[in-house]
Amino acid sequence: MRVWEKACMNENLLQKLKDPKFYLENFCKIKVKGGGLKPFVLNEAQKDLFNTLNVNNRVIILKARQMGFSTAVTGYFYHYTITNPSVTTGLIGYNSAMVSELLDKVKTLYNTTPSELKPTIHYNSRLEMSFPKMGSKIVVLPCSENVGRSYTLDCCLATELPMWENAENKMAGLKESVPLNGKLVIESSPKGMGNLFHRMWMVKNEYVKKRYDWWWGYSREEINIIRKGMSPQIFEQEYNCGFLSSGRSVFDGDIIKKCRRTILNVGNKNSDDKTVYEKDGWRIYKEPETDGLYVAGIDSSEGVEGGDYSVATIWDRKTGEEVAMYRGLIAPDRFGTVLNKWGREYNNALMVVEVNNHGLTVITTLRQLIYPSLYFRRGKFETLSTTTTDRIGWRTTAITRSFLIDDFVQATRDGDLTIHSKEIVDEMSVFVYDDNNNMVPQSREFHDDGIFSSAIAFQGFRVMYKGELTQINSEQYLPKTFSY
Repeated sequence: MRVWEKACMNENLLQKLKDPKFYLENFCKIKVKGGGLKPFVLNEAQKDLFNTLNVNNRVIILKARQMGFSTAVTGYFYHYTITNPSVTTGLIGYNSAMVSELLDKVKTLYNTTPSELKPTIHYNSRLEMSFPKMGSKIVVLPCSENVGRSYTLDCCLATELPMWENAENKMAGLKESVPLNGKLVIESSPKGMGNLFHRMWMVKNEYVKKRYDWWWGYSREEINIIRKGMSPQIFEQEYNCGFLSSGRSVFDGDIIKKCRRTILNVGNKNSDDKTVYEKDGWRIYKEPETDGLYVAGIDSSEGVEGGDYSVATIWDRKTGEEVAMYRGLIAPDRFGTVLNKWGREYNNALMVVEVNNHGLTVITTLRQLIYPSLYFRRGKFETLSTTTTDRIGWRTTAITRSFLIDDFVQATRDGDLTIHSKEIVDEMSVFVYDDNNNMVPQSREFHDDGIFSSAIAFQGFRVMYKGELTQINSEQYLPKTFSY
């Protein structure tokens, strides 16, 4: 009796064979550098990826070099193809060498499987392996102009997307070939900013983002040896998953790395061991304290789909820590109502609203709601005095824009601010000087609303005193025998 038939009689073993990790580790081998074979034992990063693929259909992998992800995804899809009927899997290589390598991985998995478990195969071409009894097949394709368009792909791996020419059109066609219930995995190491892979990684979309830096696959000793043989910039790209800008970055790479260490997501614990949560569209990093002193920076938009976001960030004036953030598409008048409610929650936080364009509507709403603490802008920036005017809100002009950002850059560099929002740090990483020396996002797909909201809030720091007030207590000088 064949092993597979015995397995069908043993429900427990059959369930194990349906597990890709069990199947690959027990019945398949992979090639190693320098020749030879070894059992396909998943490393920790590959195990984490398998857990992700078990529950998600759209995954983007940002990885350090030589982490084994093309092998892992190929193995996962190979197992799925041979254990499910009528499955078509596509493995897309960015050049002929990668196509050959992917095909070789599939052949190695098949050839090293015990004969009792090998499915019946048929080669339709040198780039296709079909399994007629299952009605399934694996095709290995180059990233040609019409890649994947003639197939309906239940599983698809796209490797090294930044290396593809005309990547936008090719990926658009490939995405149409993979139904919503199919699995599409895009994996690459970072190759500069502004390309399709970078944009897909940075913006909010349907993909689950998985990042695997060097510590997933290398020891400290190994990485120290590797580091000695290359420049810091190349090491950052190849092993720290750092996107290198083709332009001059406004924020130094070390600032970005430092800020990423303090990012908090919903469900994480803050420094007070309290859980970060969301409420009314806000991400609450720290709840207001009774004696807290807070500043809110506001960058508003018209609130329509496809436009800029309306962003509010609230900061603790005493510590410089971000305590809450709102980022969404909302009409300016409704945004003003939201700010009125949450500004009051945070002890009537000083509301610093950028009044350019839609900010005037936000200001008007706050005034109608009699919000008690609004920012009044300074009279002149080039004088010694710091007197304020009777004009509400911050106005960004050609003159004020530069030192607004310069002040924010200095504050992040000196550690005066603790940023928790990933969106803000992501915006900082793609904020560059253009050919005219203007500070702008690297491409139209990226935003800068979080940067300006934070920078505007920091200007509010300048008009608020964080220490204890020491005014004279007049009561001690009043007559003691007089009844008041």
